[in-house]
Amino acid sequence: MEPAAVDDRQELPVHHHAPLLYAGFWRRVAAWFIDCLIFSVIAGILVLAFGTWLMVPWVMLGGDPDPTMTRMVDIALLPFGIVVVWLYYAVCESSRWQATPGKLALRLRVTDEYGARTSFVRATRRFFGKFVSTLVLCLGFLLIGWSARKQALHDFMAYCCVVRKAGLNAWHREQTSQSGSIPAAVAPATRTVMPGWAIALVVISATFFIAIPMLAFLAIVAIPAYRGYAVRAEVSQGVDLTARARALIGEYIGVRGTLPDSNADLGLPRPEAMRTRYVTSVRITSGRVVVTFGNRASPAIRGGHVVISPEGNALMLHWRCRSPDIDVRYLPRQCHD
Repeated sequence: MEPAAVDDRQELPVHHHAPLLYAGFWRRVAAWFIDCLIFSVIAGILVLAFGTWLMVPWVMLGGDPDPTMTRMVDIALLPFGIVVVWLYYAVCESSRWQATPGKLALRLRVTDEYGARTSFVRATRRFFGKFVSTLVLCLGFLLIGWSARKQALHDFMAYCCVVRKAGLNAWHREQTSQSGSIPAAVAPATRTVMPGWAIALVVISATFFIAIPMLAFLAIVAIPAYRGYAVRAEVSQGVDLTARARALIGEYIGVRGTLPDSNADLGLPRPEAMRTRYVTSVRITSGRVVVTFGNRASPAIRGGHVVISPEGNALMLHWRCRSPDIDVRYLPRQCHD
C-alpha cells in the first residue's frame, strides 16, 4: 500500500521574514479606489442599458417615468449590479493576471497561502467575505495592519494573500535556488474540470435568465399595477378635496331648497384658487362639483375631470361620482357605479 501523498509546497513567509512581499493597507486602498472607478463605469453602463431597455418601451406606451417608478427599477437592478462587481473581482483575481486592473496598476497580486494562482471559487469566497469584513464595523479590513501576512478577515476566510509582484518573484527565485527546481507553488496548475471563465459564463447566463424574467415581470405586471394604484390615489385626493364643498351644498339645499350655481354662492374661493398638487380647480356649477386635474398629475388624468352630483333631497342626500374623460380603472371605488 503506497503512503499518502504529502503536500511539500512551501507556505509564504510571515511579514517579519519578508517585509517587501506583502501589500500594505494603504497600497490596497489605492488599488481599491482605482477598481471603484473602473467597475462603477462598467456597472453603470450595464445597469443603464437594462434600465433603458425597461423604461423606453414604457414611455413609448404613454407611461410617465416618475421618481417612484425610477426607484423601483433601481431596486430591481441592484442584484444585477452586485453580480457585475462580483464577477469583476472573482474573474480577474482567478485569471492569469491574478489581480484586478487596480491591483495590476500597483503591481499587486492575489495568491493562495502558497503563492500560487487562486481559483474562481476561492476568489468568490474572498469577495463575499468582504461583506463580513464590513459588517464587523470594518475591523476586518484593519486586520491587514496586525496579521502576520497582512491578511484582512476576508483573506483569512478564503485562505488568500495580497502580495507585491516584485516581492513574490523574489521569493520564488529564492525557493528555486534553495531547491534547485521549480517550486510546487509556481508549477503550472493542472486544468480543473471547469475553468474559471467557464464558471463565469455559466453564472452570467444564469443571471440573465433570472434578471430578464424579473425585469419582464416588473414591466408587465408590477409597474403597471403600481402605476394604477398611484393614479387612483391622485384621483382620490381630488375627490377628498370636495368634502367641504359637498357639505356646504347640503346646507344650501336644506336652507334654500335650490342648487348653488357657483363657488361664490357657497362662500368658497374662486375655482382656480382651490388647487393642489394634482388639482387645478374645483368648480361649483348647477349644484355639481367639478374637479379638474392638472399640475403634477399623471398624464393619464391630466386635463381630466371628476363630476360629483347631488341626488335626492336635503333629508336624504346622496352623491354620484363619475368622469366623462378619465378611465374608470383610475376612479375610486365610489365612482365605479
